[in-house]
Amino acid sequence: MPQKINKAQVAQLHKLASSTIRALSEENVSLRKSNTELIEKVAAFEKKARAEKIASAMEEKGINPDVSFQQKVDELLGRNNLDVLEEAVGMAAPQMKIASIHEDSGVEVERSGDDTTDRATQQFANALASLD
Repeated sequence: MPQKINKAQVAQLHKLASSTIRALSEENVSLRKSNTELIEKVAAFEKKARAEKIASAMEEKGINPDVSFQQKVDELLGRNNLDVLEEAVGMAAPQMKIASIHEDSGVEVERSGDDTTDRATQQFANALASLD
């Protein structure tokens, strides 16, 4: 047979239940705040890793060679959406500097270390520079 409880016991149970619900609600708010902070931290780490990956690809392909790796990463981190930039870098052909023209000394060819190749490249660059 079920046991009957009196009004004092009901009031005590009600008080205990309300304090438990209040404590659980406070814990829920705290956990949600921590969860949001952790999600933001993980997103920041993932974005930094992705920016470093894109900057590495830019370095390998010779894109923006005058900009340091860290500057590339910093610039990428400032962007909201890296999808288009990542795709563009992936599609870009490797950039190569064969020669540069100087007003005072003419054409200067990048050296490969092989004298025959360097001489042929220099002649080719000079021929291109002399075209009008």
